[in-house]
Amino acid sequence: MADGKAPASAVEWVAGIRGLRKEADLKGALEACAKGLQAFPDSMDLLFIYGEVRIDCFNQAKNPEHLKAALVCFEKLLKQNPRHYMANLLAARIYYKGRAWIRADEKLSAILKMSPSDARALELKAAVQKMKNPAKPEAAPDEKEPPPAAAETEEFGQEAMAKESIEGLQGGSEAEYENLITRFSIFSRLEGVRGIHLIDHSGVEIKSVLKGDAAGFANLATNVSNIYTASRLCMRKSGLGTLQRGTLLTPAGNVIIVNVFYGLLALVLDPEADLKAVEARINRYVEALAE
Repeated sequence: MADGKAPASAVEWVAGIRGLRKEADLKGALEACAKGLQAFPDSMDLLFIYGEVRIDCFNQAKNPEHLKAALVCFEKLLKQNPRHYMANLLAARIYYKGRAWIRADEKLSAILKMSPSDARALELKAAVQKMKNPAKPEAAPDEKEPPPAAAETEEFGQEAMAKESIEGLQGGSEAEYENLITRFSIFSRLEGVRGIHLIDHSGVEIKSVLKGDAAGFANLATNVSNIYTASRLCMRKSGLGTLQRGTLLTPAGNVIIVNVFYGLLALVLDPEADLKAVEARINRYVEALAE
């Protein structure tokens, strides 16, 4: 974006927008989001980061219109992927602040269906239930009951939305992601690696390095996140522990998924890649992160 050339892919747009956010250039980030979505209107990664940028704008200016725009993005994304964790959570928070308790509850229920013990969803759901069913104070013996309060509406209240900030939460901080990215060099001379991708647990691609033709893996970030989430829930129910590493075998090539602290490392390999050599490099990568 800095050299005046339009990004060639949604991943490039997201990377550029992330850089603008880091520089606190929200105006530039909004413009980039709009242009990126013109080129790739159905990109879930672009829809998600556009929603986050709108939240950034709200936190700065306290204009509820930014939250309404963020919701449009999150809802469009959720039509494609109803299991997107962060889109559900941020949408629930916005609905909560807009006093739209029913809609907030729907988003939280979607999260808890996938992950019943999720602390953030449980905490907000308890707050929603408290607002939906407020405790009635006991009336004094001679005191008449007050008239019933007007029912809560599903409209956004300007005052309710402007009271506090909404944090656009990710799995890790920029510094934590940077630590994961700088170790990519461990895979630089490894034969058979087509692409290296760092993905957060909600399915947003943080960084990708393509070393060859990566065609055939559309929506890789979302699919990797869904596979990891489904596997984790299955293993949790079985009592066997947590998923740390797995290999997805496909006709187009193999994908190794590794749980790396604050995100997921996905290595896209050629079908003939030496899996033993790849595993050795992965071990080096994980050991380097722990240093």
